[in-house]
Amino acid sequence: MPLIRDTFSGQVKDELARLWPADGTALAWELAGLCLGCGMPVEGKGWRWRTESAATARLLVRLVRARYGVTPRLVVDRRGRLGRGNVYELWLDEPPEPAGAGGSGLVLAGLPDPGAGEQPRRRQDRQAFLRGLFLGAGSVSGPGHGYHAEVVVPGAAAARRVAAELRRWGLRPGRARRRGRVGLYLKEADQIAEFLGRLGAHQAVLALENHRVVKGMRNQVNRLVNAETANLRKAVDAGLRQVAAIRRLVEAVGWEGLPPSLREVARVRIEHPSASLRDLGQLLDPPLSKSAVGHRIRRLQALAARYQEG
Repeated sequence: MPLIRDTFSGQVKDELARLWPADGTALAWELAGLCLGCGMPVEGKGWRWRTESAATARLLVRLVRARYGVTPRLVVDRRGRLGRGNVYELWLDEPPEPAGAGGSGLVLAGLPDPGAGEQPRRRQDRQAFLRGLFLGAGSVSGPGHGYHAEVVVPGAAAARRVAAELRRWGLRPGRARRRGRVGLYLKEADQIAEFLGRLGAHQAVLALENHRVVKGMRNQVNRLVNAETANLRKAVDAGLRQVAAIRRLVEAVGWEGLPPSLREVARVRIEHPSASLRDLGQLLDPPLSKSAVGHRIRRLQALAARYQEG
């Protein structure tokens, strides 16, 4: 299994983690998205984020410092999990604000709480929230490996809020259960490109589009080759049938028994069974048009059929 930094998802997260929220409100929404994606309260120990992405961990440190003025405690699990590399844990041993009544418990107190029905009002807030969620719990298949992008959300209420925000971008997310959480996924290339573009992952969008262009050209070339092969096979089969009919006719009446206007056409057809009617016409002296050659070939086949029946 590849390390996350070697996957397309890891590359997208590296690109997104280099972006910075537009202002303090957007920063709070991005932190809320990261809380939903990879954060959770731990009783008696504070708040913890857990991620396999080093870029996401670095961004979390910067966001928490900017929001609360404190540096979260970093713990790196270097044992690796199922060969997937390091796991980074960031701890806020003492959450800066006490949890208030009515919160969902899915985000740090004081942050916007989608699980409690809050929604981003501005474009930049929506972008920051969904970017944080993808950094915390998102994945996307690489070019050439099918089209699938997904974010995993804890809680039905938060999932409904996230789905609503995706639909406001014109996206059509599907839903699936993921070990007690809700997976919201996109399956179409256009939808995934739109999603990544809205998040700000423009290099990832270019990689997807390049793959689609190459794939489209390859499919078009294959279609043309297949069509050309089928046409060539039909022409060869038709030529072999014409040669067989002419040979039967010559055996029945001899070359001298053929009308002079058909004799030369019959000869070049036997000598060139796979040639097109146009090419046969160019081999005659004087040359004939494709339609003229076709007409004489049909007369030869009709005579062959008549002698065969007689």
